Amino acid sequence: MDSNEFDVRRTVLSVLEQCSVCNEQYSIDDARIIERQGELWVLSIRCSHCRTQALVAAVVDGDGAEVDTFDRALLVQPDEPASVDDVLDMHRFLETFDGDFHALFSRRRGRA
Repeated sequence: MDSNEFDVRRTVLSVLEQCSVCNEQYSIDDARIIERQGELWVLSIRCSHCRTQALVAAVVDGDGAEVDTFDRALLVQPDEPASVDDVLDMHRFLETFDGDFHALFSRRRGRA
């Protein structure tokens, strides 16, 4: 792993700080980079305490990071299976999503 990947993991974890399920602090070893396209990074974060996994999309540039996690948007407890409504909601979202995370994050924060 190069130092750039380490810096991205550290930057993303500084925004997330702790697991949304058990509130334990994340460690750098909990983050794994899945994909990168320019400033957009996709990471898998697995809590070493409760083993909950979050998929994270982060736009990382010289000004820091804009981070969104799919565990917070669609939190499903491990003992609670995804419902038909959950699957339909995701399907509807993905039908129109064009992959532009910059625009998605801006809309969610009221900046578009």
